[in-house]
Amino acid sequence: MENLLYFEELDSTQTYLKEHASALHHGTVVCADRQTAGRGRYDRKWVSAQGGLYFSILLQPVKTDYLPNLTQLMALSVCCALEELDLSPALKWPNDVQVNGQKICGILSEALFTNPNCATVILGVGVNISQDGLDQVGQPATSLKELGAQADKLVLLSNVLDYFWKDYDNLLAHGFDTIRAAYLRRFAALGKPISVRNGTQTISGTAEDISPRGTLLLRSAGQLKEIYIGDVIV
Repeated sequence: MENLLYFEELDSTQTYLKEHASALHHGTVVCADRQTAGRGRYDRKWVSAQGGLYFSILLQPVKTDYLPNLTQLMALSVCCALEELDLSPALKWPNDVQVNGQKICGILSEALFTNPNCATVILGVGVNISQDGLDQVGQPATSLKELGAQADKLVLLSNVLDYFWKDYDNLLAHGFDTIRAAYLRRFAALGKPISVRNGTQTISGTAEDISPRGTLLLRSAGQLKEIYIGDVIV
């Protein structure tokens, strides 16, 4: 696999790419067997013990209109790769992947606007493969092993990236609407009552749709509200 840097242990694949971004090429992937300081969204700790697939990818898109949708494309790519293992993954808006209502993959995006002509975006991905006892994750979580599925780590990584690159250019040119239909088919909360928490504010309603921009459309108190960021609580 081209542009792959593989480590037995790092503090964080995300941090490594942030510190070395200026010396690395677009498409560089950093993968580690374990992380000692893995991070998730909102700076939450990401449990990264031996047995998971932990990687980050360096992106340098010239067109920056649709950067927030890159995490959704990556989540969809993980879903497609897991479906090849005869699993039925679902998307938890905006970018978590679940199986049977339990988290199997989380994704973190960070943008570094260091060049006026393009952005540097780092996508970090963690997929639970062979871990047991994921109670310490802080939410219902599962792994391929617990689901009775087997996957070679590097083969799974290659498959995820193949799906990602297949739609990457089109998404950057035309936005989330290019993957919206595929995303909606895997959006488990569609039509169901949910709550969305953003900081200290929580709003409840029915998940009515995902907009062509990738935002959540929530029917709450008779009004359709557009949610740009938050944690879905089913």
